[in-house]
Amino acid sequence: MTHEDCDNYRELLAAHALTALDAAEVVTLEAHLENCADCRAELNAWEATTALLALDAEAVEPPAQLRASILASAYAYREDREDRSVDKSVRAVATESKILPFARPPKPIWASLGSIGAIAALLVLAVSLVVLLTLWRQNRALHEELAHVTREMQQAETKLEHERSIVAMLTAPDSHMAKLSGTNMAPGAHATLAYDKNGRAMLMAEGLPAAPAGMAYQLWFIVGNKPMPGKVFKTESSGAGMLADKVPAEALNAAVFAVTLEPESGATAPTGAMYLRS
Repeated sequence: MTHEDCDNYRELLAAHALTALDAAEVVTLEAHLENCADCRAELNAWEATTALLALDAEAVEPPAQLRASILASAYAYREDREDRSVDKSVRAVATESKILPFARPPKPIWASLGSIGAIAALLVLAVSLVVLLTLWRQNRALHEELAHVTREMQQAETKLEHERSIVAMLTAPDSHMAKLSGTNMAPGAHATLAYDKNGRAMLMAEGLPAAPAGMAYQLWFIVGNKPMPGKVFKTESSGAGMLADKVPAEALNAAVFAVTLEPESGATAPTGAMYLRS
């Protein structure tokens, strides 16, 4: 099971702890939990948080009007039930014998208030869990955004370091520059090959057409009639490409540089058309 699979279920865990899922979602989630220890552990954490919030919730004093309305409805309902439950024959006997029935003692007001307080506590708990779920989702989105920004910064640092290496090579007193022009395969293409006395080389090409699938451009060092293979590279959509390579020792003083189209794994001898040549 992949990390993406678990992410599809994690958003249901907090709602499950609140018993806020419908029957179909419960069946789907519980089937997943049987095979995922990570999600079971996260569900346990949500249920523990729910229990702590229930214990920590403070009772909320209801408005005076709400209390009076509830008590009035309760008394009216009780009196109606008492009137309907008294047997008519008992009423007649009580009237004739002048015996007064005992009145039932009223229920304590605090019993009703306790029920209202429990309802208020549950409402506070539900609101707290909704807030926690919202914060958890926001935190997750922030972590994803931070990871994205971090990747972009790393890519920018890598590109900057690469550009610094190019500048250092181009400005070194012992550096050499070779210009490569496009052939009839790519008349508008051109490239520059910079290399130093140790053979460190950097090729910067522009105007090359996109290589077909499975193909790439390959650099060649030609001494006499002997081509020596360099590395392969691909271009961007703009036709620009860059390659870091090492010039063979025998090609440092007198060599022709060329670029051909070859299989992307590279070739030991040129097989494709030539696109650039010095």
